[in-house]
Amino acid sequence: MRSGRAGPASARGARDQPAGPWVEPGEVEPTLLLAAPDRLDADFADRLEAALAGGRVAAVLLDPAGCPAALRAELLAACLARCRAASVALFLEGDPAAVIEHAADGVLLRAVEAVEPARRLLGLERPIGVATGGSRHAAMEAGEAGADWLLLGEGLALERCAELVGWWSGLFVLPCAAPCASAEAARVLLAAGADFLIPPASIWGDPSAALAPFRAALTHPRG
Repeated sequence: MRSGRAGPASARGARDQPAGPWVEPGEVEPTLLLAAPDRLDADFADRLEAALAGGRVAAVLLDPAGCPAALRAELLAACLARCRAASVALFLEGDPAAVIEHAADGVLLRAVEAVEPARRLLGLERPIGVATGGSRHAAMEAGEAGADWLLLGEGLALERCAELVGWWSGLFVLPCAAPCASAEAARVLLAAGADFLIPPASIWGDPSAALAPFRAALTHPRG
């Protein structure tokens, strides 16, 4: 892993382009990463379209296990179509094989040891993210294992999450996402150096209105 700071970008370097849209070095300012609800219904793709309409979204994170089995293929195809139309990446959680099956753009893993087999399956063109909680050691291990981005700070209080993000962004080029409960939290995390903010699940009740404060927070300079 390189030390230093290269902005809110994928740290794949000279690797091949991803199968779908993602973020390249220096291309954009910090953006949103939208995590789908744990359980999805047949109408979720329409809510997703509304959430993406306002822009400032880099990717959508979705767990295929949250889709009703009978609707899984159809619902994932509909979500992928909405993401493609908005030039947004679709990441699936925990299942690299599902990324291939459903032509998604990348995966989020929750174990560092899962990076190597996922890379063998997905190749270099699909980004791999790793959730490392509050562990600095796990974050560094994930970076060394070849992760393309990290999800930091799940389950931490805002102050501790911001401290972790600030430590990481000050030392490493690999981009990081952080859970973000409010527009006020967004400003704290952006100042710490977060590249992607993950709003809470409550935004799905009325995504257009609920995401407006987060988008407004993204318009303010860091610091």
